[in-house]
Parts: sequence; C-alpha cells; structure tokens
Amino acid sequence: MIDIVLLVLKIGILVLLYLFIWQVVKTAVQNVRGGGVASPAAAAPDVVLPAGDRLAPIFTPAERDQRREDREVERTMDGQKMDFSAHINPRLVVEESPIIPAGVVFPLEGWINVGRASTSDVVLDEQFVSSTHARLVPRGQFYFVEDLGSTNGTFVNEKQVTEAQLRMDSRLRIGETTFRYEE
Repeated sequence: MIDIVLLVLKIGILVLLYLFIWQVVKTAVQNVRGGGVASPAAAAPDVVLPAGDRLAPIFTPAERDQRREDREVERTMDGQKMDFSAHINPRLVVEESPIIPAGVVFPLEGWINVGRASTSDVVLDEQFVSSTHARLVPRGQFYFVEDLGSTNGTFVNEKQVTEAQLRMDSRLRIGETTFRYEE
C-alpha cells in the first residue's frame, strides 16, 4: 500500500514540474514576441523622471560642435589670454641682515642665484652662506626657491627646504639674512 502512495506522489510531483516548465516557456516566448504583459515593477521607474518638456533636447553632432564653439566665445575675450602676470611685481625685501640694510628690495625677474660668489645675482658675503647657495626660479606665475646643496640649508618660514613655492609674505632665510617675498 505504501508503494502505491509513493508512486502517486512521484507522478504528482512530475506533473507539477512539467506544468511549471510549460508556464515558464510560455511566458518567455510571449516576452520575446513582445506580447507579454509588463509586470507592475517594470511599469514604475525607480526614479521620478522629469516631465516631457523638461527633457534634454537631442542635438546632431554638428549642432553640438556649434554649441561648444559658442560657449568658448562666451567664456573668453577674443584673442586675449587671462594673464595677470603683468600686474604682479615679485620681489624680495630684506627684513634683517648683518650686511644689507633692512628694506632693500631685490626685484625678481627670471632666474636669480643667491650665494657668496661674486657671480651671484644676490651676493651675501656671510660665513653661513655657500658660494652657490640657492636659486629662485619662476614656474608659470609662481616663484620657487631651490637649495643648491648648501652646507647650512635654505629656510622658508623657518622650515628647512630643498625646494618650496614662495607665497605672499613667505619668509626666506639664507644664512643670517631674512627676506620677505612680496608681489
């Protein structure tokens, strides 16, 4: 008797399995043909879409190129660069030094060598200054100080540096001379 019950259960499970497979295939065929019914989850998007009149307009590639050119013209003045370097006057002002009076101004134009050697642009004849101590280098609209392997070091705002950007009111110390960077 138990064998008959088990056989009926096996046949019932097989029938349910075949019905399930048949339903899956039927739904898949309908979806491929486009005749399937959309599920409620697919009908409602996850985000709220803007109304039809606020959608982004569709432009051709030629129209997009023209719009880019128009924006470029709007952003810059014809034939002129946005260059403020003509209004910047970079310079070093002596704050304290045993050999140079305070307030002396050294204008910065191009590369400036600082050292004890007579060939330096700014000569500091001090015992703590190397013959080729440091170099001031323009990079774009900014000035940088580079230590040239000096024995006693180059300091910007009391920190020893091998290379550093000079910013407004930075203090540059070489030997016992302290400069203030101004623009």
